[in-house]
Amino acid sequence: MNLALVLPERTLPEGVSEEVFLLEVKAQLIKDFEWDESLVSQASVGVLQLLEDHIGWGMERDATPVFAAFYRLDLGEALVRQILHAYDRDEASKILAEKALQRAALKVWTRWTFREM
Repeated sequence: MNLALVLPERTLPEGVSEEVFLLEVKAQLIKDFEWDESLVSQASVGVLQLLEDHIGWGMERDATPVFAAFYRLDLGEALVRQILHAYDRDEASKILAEKALQRAALKVWTRWTFREM
């Protein structure tokens, strides 16, 4: 995961390294998806794959926690429904994972960019 892929039109706030920023994005996702931080840190796959797997699993079993995370990320119900209706479950999970990652990164970027104002 790198900033150019997650938020291609943004630059890091002054004095913030990409590594620190991406760690904060990961922490934001852990918070919004209510994941166990120790399990995430032990995962052998990246955050995007974790998101995709979690969303896909949730859509097959119990979507309520996944939709709650989308709400906390302010992903937008209309966008989520549009993606779910336009794509099969696997592709929708992939797209929603990308959108969730972008939204978490934007939350962190906004918080860090405007915190000193």
